[in-house]
Amino acid sequence: MEKLIVGSLWVLSVLASGLVGLLAAYLKRKGQNLATHEDIAMLVDQVRAVTTATKEIEAKISSDVWDRQKRWEMKQEVLFEVTRRLSGVERALINFSSAIQVQRDRQQAGQPLSQDVMSEATTRWQDESGKFQETCLLVGIVCGREVKESCDSYRAFTTQIAVELGSR
Repeated sequence: MEKLIVGSLWVLSVLASGLVGLLAAYLKRKGQNLATHEDIAMLVDQVRAVTTATKEIEAKISSDVWDRQKRWEMKQEVLFEVTRRLSGVERALINFSSAIQVQRDRQQAGQPLSQDVMSEATTRWQDESGKFQETCLLVGIVCGREVKESCDSYRAFTTQIAVELGSR
């Protein structure tokens, strides 16, 4: 009987060792799976963070490009307006000069002066000069100091010409 107990103990210890080995292998595999799941969860969080950061950067770049494009369009529009106003100022100044010359010619010929011609030319000059001045203010806002100073210099120059024409 003693052999039977020893044999049974031996079988039980082999079975127990096998079970412990199986349990250890099972727990090791479970531990690896748990670690893998944790790693995957960490990677998913990192990918999510990178994706969010990428989208924020793309939105900022897109916004910056859009802002820069709008500023360029505004600058372009104001510069086209300045060009139109320059043309209007030059035409009004030429008209004003012609009206003064017509008045001088009439005066020298002893003909009556036409106040309507002078009034119309003066009004046109003042209107065009005022519109150019308004546009120069927009230039200062949109285009910067150098272009604004150029506009102001041109306006001062044409005003000086008009004053000299009128004082002769």
